[in-house]
Amino acid sequence: MSWSKSVEPALVHSRILVPQRYHGQPVISRLVSRYGLTVNIKAASLTSDNDSDGWFDLELSGNPEKLTNSLSYLQGLGVNLLQLAIANQIQPNQHSLTFPNPASKLSSKDSASLTNQWQEEFQQWISLGQTNRLRLQLCILKTYYEEPVISELVSRYGLTVNITSARLQPDTQDDGWFDLDLWGRTKQLYSSLSYLEKLGLPIWLDLFSVCSDR
Repeated sequence: MSWSKSVEPALVHSRILVPQRYHGQPVISRLVSRYGLTVNIKAASLTSDNDSDGWFDLELSGNPEKLTNSLSYLQGLGVNLLQLAIANQIQPNQHSLTFPNPASKLSSKDSASLTNQWQEEFQQWISLGQTNRLRLQLCILKTYYEEPVISELVSRYGLTVNITSARLQPDTQDDGWFDLDLWGRTKQLYSSLSYLEKLGLPIWLDLFSVCSDR
């Protein structure tokens, strides 16, 4: 009788430097959908309106072979892997790059108000004839810094997620901010927004961009 041997998941920390030419590509989303990884973004700086490279501090976990293949995929794109470290062996230095323009912290009242208004905006988005693409700004509250929220949008709801702008600074009391371009079916998009609402994360839907694309 043959016994299948389970493979313990590996955990890797890495800072990746994303060239400007790939800012329009869902690079991190593919790490989840293509390689089955769980990706937690620990820190990030990405600006959509300039020519500079963006960077992300990532915690990657998953099958060791697929994890190795995912790193090869990033290198094949020309994404630089900086401070690559195996968890519990070498800890990456989180402070070697400065974080520009930290976002202000939302009050609990503002957060609750923004969390509850997305359903009306979603109906407006549908009325504009959109069915598969949704742009939004997502606030990652400090209490969710250790949770792979964006990774869950890909693995749990089957979305393609492109991060077009990001500001996330570790070891502060500031909230993190992500501009996201989501691709998927209407039901998937609605379910993903419901998930974010249950977490209590503020969401702004970018309806102006929908009108501009028409």
